[in-house]
Amino acid sequence: MLKNELLGKHSHNNRDSREGQVLRYVREARKLSLKDVAAKLNLKSLDIDHFENGRKFYSPEDVSKFLVCYNFSADNFKDIMGLKVLNKLLVNHFLMKP
Repeated sequence: MLKNELLGKHSHNNRDSREGQVLRYVREARKLSLKDVAAKLNLKSLDIDHFENGRKFYSPEDVSKFLVCYNFSADNFKDIMGLKVLNKLLVNHFLMKP
C-alpha cells in the first residue's frame, strides 16, 4: 500500500476511490469535460474516466497534474480527503474559498 500526503491509503484496486470522487466533483464544478481535461493533460478521455471511477491507480504526480489543471489547491484537496462524508456540496464549498 502507498501512503502520500495527497492520497489516502489505497491499493491498486481503488474502486470508488475518494481521490477519484473528489477529482470528478472538481472537474464537473469547473465545467470541464473528459475531453477538455484529456487534451490539457495529453491523456485519453477513457484514462480519466478510469481514474475517476477507481479502475486506474493514481500516483502522487497524477493527482498533482489534475489539481493544477483544475486550478485547485493541494491544501483544499487534503482537507476534503480528510472529511468523513464526501459529496458535491462539500466540494463546492472548497471551490468557493479564495
